[in-house]
Formats: sequence, C-alpha cells, structure tokens
Amino acid sequence: MQNWLDANQRKKKTITDEWYLEFANRLQTLISNSVDGIKEHTDKLINNLPIRCSMYLQDVVSQNGGWKAFSESYYSNYNAYLPFYPIKAEYIQDEINKEDIAFIIWLLFTEKREENEVAPIVDPFSPYLIELSEEVYALMDELFEEAPISDVPSPNNWVLPDIFDVRTTSLPEIKAEQATNKDVKQSLLYNNDYPLLYFATYKELEVFLTETLCWEYQNGGLFKELREHAHFVVYANAKGILLAPNVSQYFNDSHNPTFNKEDARRSGYQMFCVQGECPFDLIKYGMAKGLLPDIELPIPNGKELFHQNWDFITRYYLKEYYEGA
Repeated sequence: MQNWLDANQRKKKTITDEWYLEFANRLQTLISNSVDGIKEHTDKLINNLPIRCSMYLQDVVSQNGGWKAFSESYYSNYNAYLPFYPIKAEYIQDEINKEDIAFIIWLLFTEKREENEVAPIVDPFSPYLIELSEEVYALMDELFEEAPISDVPSPNNWVLPDIFDVRTTSLPEIKAEQATNKDVKQSLLYNNDYPLLYFATYKELEVFLTETLCWEYQNGGLFKELREHAHFVVYANAKGILLAPNVSQYFNDSHNPTFNKEDARRSGYQMFCVQGECPFDLIKYGMAKGLLPDIELPIPNGKELFHQNWDFITRYYLKEYYEGA
C-alpha cells in the first residue's frame, strides 16, 4: 500500500485504493510471468509498471488525474493523442487503449538508471514491448467495468514532468543592417547575411574570431577548452553569437563544407537526445530551415519516427535544456 500512496503523493487511503492495489498485484503476477527469461528492464517492469498501469486505469475510469493532464497537454501541443503510435479507428480517448499502455511502457524503458547517464533510445514498436502492452490491456479490459471511480485525482505529473510548459518561438531573422550586436553584424556582413558559418577545425574557428570579429587573441588561444574539438557552427542571431562544437557535420547545408551524411545518419540524433550536446536555438533553426533531414534514431524506422516526433523527443530527452525562446 505504501508504494501506491507514494506514487499518488498521498498519505491517507481512499475507499478505492484497495481495488487498484489489488489490480496492481494481479498485473505484477502477469508481468513476472511475462519477463521470465528476459534480462533487460526486468526490475523496472516488475516493481514499477504495475503501479503505473493501475494509476492509468484509475485516471481513465475517473476521468481525472495525471493521464488526463498528459493527454490534454499533448493534444494541445501536437493535435494528436500520443507520440509514435498511429491512432486507429478503435482508439477512444476516454477509455483504455493498447497504444496508451505501450507508451507507458516506453516511458519506463527510457528512464535513466543514474542521474548522470544518457537516457536510452528505445524502439516504441519493439516486439516485446508491444506484446507486453497487449497482455496488460487484456487484463485491464477484463476488469474495466468493475474499476471504481476515484474522487481523489492522481498527481498531474506522474506520466511526465512539466515538459510542455515551455512554448517554443523562433528567433527573428535579421540582416547585418538590423543587428545591434557588433559581432553579429560583422559575422553577417562577412557571410552575406547568412547566419550560419561552419568550421572543420579549431584553428579555422580561431582565425575567424580573431581576424574577422577582431576578438583579442589570448595566450594559448581563445576558448582553450575547445582546442581538442572540431566541426564548429557559429550562429549569428538576434540574441548574439552562438558557438557549438562537434555538430557541423550534421547540417545538410549548401554552405557547409563539413557536412557528412553518414555521420548525420549515425549520430546526429544525439543533438536532440543528449543534454548539452547542441544549443537548442541552433537545433530549432536547423529544423525550421530543413537543414537536418538525415537525422534518424538508432532504431528500426528511426528516420520517420524522429521527424514525425522530433519536438516531443527533444522536450523529453533534453528536459531543462529544451529552451523555447
């Protein structure tokens, strides 16, 4: 019972708790049998999934709580009920759905084990995930009519933290004559008003910064911490000069001599999924201008899934590094 109360962020029991806890226990038995022989995610599934699926059922039956909050926020942002999963005719928003359960399992699989590790990339259509979601759905459907309505909503953030609070807005495009920042103005004059410049090496970048922008050379070089890096992008924008290392090879831009299609395909997704890998303003500009068409997730059908869901993926994986303005 304590795990259920903790998940619901409550100290006192309600009259419906016993029913949903018993349902979670039945799910735990089902899941334990399902994961027999499966090494990956076993602890997460057995210990966490039953509670989350029981909370989902509670929210759907009661038409309140965290699942309803997530569903409404997602629809408000993307005019769709879920990422990844095509919504079929039999999908009914206010009832239980296999796709919802699959998404809850996907969320569990993509959680980090340690604070400083990179969250894993997981195929939302992996056979095991889909099979498990169907088994959970079958039990849920069997007992749906018995499930009681809870008058005490689950926490709004149990599905996801508040990743939809930030509204993304594009930076205004400016020309050199409009720039108030002297470095932005000089960069745009140098590059015929095109905001992106690409440099294969640190030395090329340093030459641009010292000779074109007239930054004062320092003993040991500018940005000493970047000397071992390469593939730089300089983005001259309304905020100022943005500098990003190790990403220029991903930008499919006719102005970019460093572009490498295979690198973009193989590892460009890290800009969107690894915190601090690339400033969000640069990601935002690249996507808006169609400069990142080769990015794909390292999973089956990863290109289509990425480009259909890139903003959600970025919000989910980057969290506080996702900046909307």
